Amino acid sequence: MSRRTLLTFVGQRDPFTADPQDDGRLKGPLLTVLDGRKFDRVVLFARPHRQDHVERTRAALRERYPKLATEVHELPLADATLHSEILGALRPVLARIRRAAPNDDYTVSLLSGPPEVHACWVLLVAAGELPARLINFRRTVHQGLAGPRLLRELDWSEPLAALKPETLTMLSARRDRWDDAELQGAAAQLPRHFFVRHSLEQAVQLGRHAGPVLIQGEPGTQKQLMAGFVHQLSPRHDGPLVILNCAAVPESLFESAVFGAAGDETLGKLRQADGGTLVLIKVQHAPADLLGRLFRAVAAQHFQTPGSRTAEPVRIRLIATTDRDLEAEARAGRFPADLWRALQAGIIRLPPLRERPGDIALLARDELDRLNRTLPREKRFSPAALARLTGHPWPSNISELRRVIEQAVIHAESPVIQPEDLDFDLALNVANVFAQAVPRIREGFSLEDYLRTVKHDLVRSVLRKTGGNQSQAARLLGISPQAVSQHLRRQSR
Repeated sequence: MSRRTLLTFVGQRDPFTADPQDDGRLKGPLLTVLDGRKFDRVVLFARPHRQDHVERTRAALRERYPKLATEVHELPLADATLHSEILGALRPVLARIRRAAPNDDYTVSLLSGPPEVHACWVLLVAAGELPARLINFRRTVHQGLAGPRLLRELDWSEPLAALKPETLTMLSARRDRWDDAELQGAAAQLPRHFFVRHSLEQAVQLGRHAGPVLIQGEPGTQKQLMAGFVHQLSPRHDGPLVILNCAAVPESLFESAVFGAAGDETLGKLRQADGGTLVLIKVQHAPADLLGRLFRAVAAQHFQTPGSRTAEPVRIRLIATTDRDLEAEARAGRFPADLWRALQAGIIRLPPLRERPGDIALLARDELDRLNRTLPREKRFSPAALARLTGHPWPSNISELRRVIEQAVIHAESPVIQPEDLDFDLALNVANVFAQAVPRIREGFSLEDYLRTVKHDLVRSVLRKTGGNQSQAARLLGISPQAVSQHLRRQSR
């Protein structure tokens, strides 16, 4: 017969906690769980500085539950807020515990420890690495007032795919960022607060399923990176992650870009993504008929290459991103209503920075830390500069924030970045130039004319920023003053 084993950290509120409104002691998290559920054994995890709490907890357990087996494992955690460090300490100990008692029925208490510890427990259970139940509080409400908190069990009956290092470090204080367009390179650092908690929770939930996902957000909210995160959390994480920017593919080439060409095994995003995930960037720009055909092929798990009569099997997961309101686009007839309905079940919304001002300083500091690693002498923000960053509306969101900080690092002469070093106007003008949608490619379209127009708008926007100073504009653009003068002469002809 298997033992019922409880796994829990020892917190500062164990074994008892004081209530300023009460003369007596209140039960801490561990005793609350043991009074609500029956267990044969308790395994306590503790950091070295919690030894006094551990001893008091063991004494309380001996007094209240004399037949309860108890064991303690000390984890040498220098920082209990780093997910990678917590997991690195937990995994070998849990492996030894399970080898010694493989038939035990394990339950994990999420009532003790910081939120980062809770997240690691959830990840281990959700990934199937630790077969256990999760116990937490459920807050009750009566007539609008908070009532007692009751124990509840979290259901992770269908485990996620085994977690890769890329996924685990995504939730750490920083992680390596993918540098290439396919999100499959190696690289620099990404703050965990690129995404709010609710968005991460949605990614975890939707990653477990095979249905299509829609990631909505304004320009600069890192939708493509979130798509890579959902892929890492999915059962197809071992398969390829393939990116298709629908706005960059001419309508006449879209069919061959997606379905390939007969006899050419190298073409076609469907072939490339087989067994993995296909991400459709700016899905609203895809031709409606071909987009519908793509969705039907994914649902049917087979497709036909143009010019071929043979159906090819394909098993992929679709993720679409957009900076538009697709519901409004569907109502206006600019996006297929049936495809909008197919995407509605799996939507992840990435809020703009103006809706999460508390994260701006965190993002700014992490971006500055990343840039400081390339400098001979580190720079830092003055309190006034941080206040100005926090108060800015950031119309281009995280992408704009990174550009502003990079400009400040380059041009600030002092080690301390001051408010006057933050060039918001340039970041906004440049963002507006490159935020223009790629035009529909039709007969008579000229790439040279289009690029000439973009360059003209960019130079003009920077000249407006510098008050017509061509030398300063050239410095900001990274070109020579003569190149600016030549550009203006060509435009005046």
